[in-house]
Amino acid sequence: MNQGRVVNQEGETTVVDVASNFGEFAVSLADFARATGWQLKPEGLCIDEICVPVREANRLTDGTSIDLVEFARVTKQNIVFDRQRQVAALGERADSRGDSMSSLLAPDFKLPDIHGRQVSFSDFNRRKRLLLAWSSW
Repeated sequence: MNQGRVVNQEGETTVVDVASNFGEFAVSLADFARATGWQLKPEGLCIDEICVPVREANRLTDGTSIDLVEFARVTKQNIVFDRQRQVAALGERADSRGDSMSSLLAPDFKLPDIHGRQVSFSDFNRRKRLLLAWSSW
């Protein structure tokens, strides 16, 4: 077991136990709850009052750890992980992203401008905006 990080919409959480003997990217039950807000209960994976049933619990947990890749599959979240750097990033649920894209409304986000100041997309409300994205790959 060694240290890693879990990144999601709430921020970044350092997890102490990243298991290499179970699943693709597994963290302890306590670290999982702290990093994601979800808990494994007899009725399934739960966050607040919402629970998602788990049919194949042996793929999700070994009793002490949760496999984040299987968690993402069960909850329909996007995930990317880097085993070498011990980082897992969880995204929004795919269906909610699809709903956002079909509305043609861009989500609010913040990025630094050319002077390094944080600028929010919503800072330009009621004005026309052109959003350009570029990638080198």
